[in-house]
Amino acid sequence: MHMVAIGGSDAGISAALRAREADPGAEVTVVVADAYPNFSICGIPCYVSGEVPHWRNLAHRTIAGLEAAGMALRLDTTARRIDAQGRKLLVTGPDGAEDLTSYDQLVIGTGAVPARPSPGSARSGRATGCTCCTRWATPSRSWAPWPR
Repeated sequence: MHMVAIGGSDAGISAALRAREADPGAEVTVVVADAYPNFSICGIPCYVSGEVPHWRNLAHRTIAGLEAAGMALRLDTTARRIDAQGRKLLVTGPDGAEDLTSYDQLVIGTGAVPARPSPGSARSGRATGCTCCTRWATPSRSWAPWPR
């Protein structure tokens, strides 16, 4: 059995771990759009506040730990097209090459798109309308901890 999970955050990683737990012989692949699987987006305020000293500490598990659990990680890889009837997933890898991956089971755990408040609205958090939204680790890496 080959299970593919699209999404390297909590849903995709949890599904992959559970698949390996249920069937230790299962082949499990996780397609991750960036290079940071199982990164805790909800922990970003703790990094910005300085409570978490380094942004890499926001990962729940290491890449080595996930691979040791028996999953193949396809980092910096984007899912492009799903052929549900043929049970194939078209992905684009970090080098831009396309690859067609077969699967027996597919889990889509890509999360949601944040709702962005209008600048200056009561929901924006500031009168200036400055709002930061992130879904991935890459933009938050450059955020320096908030000065104390």
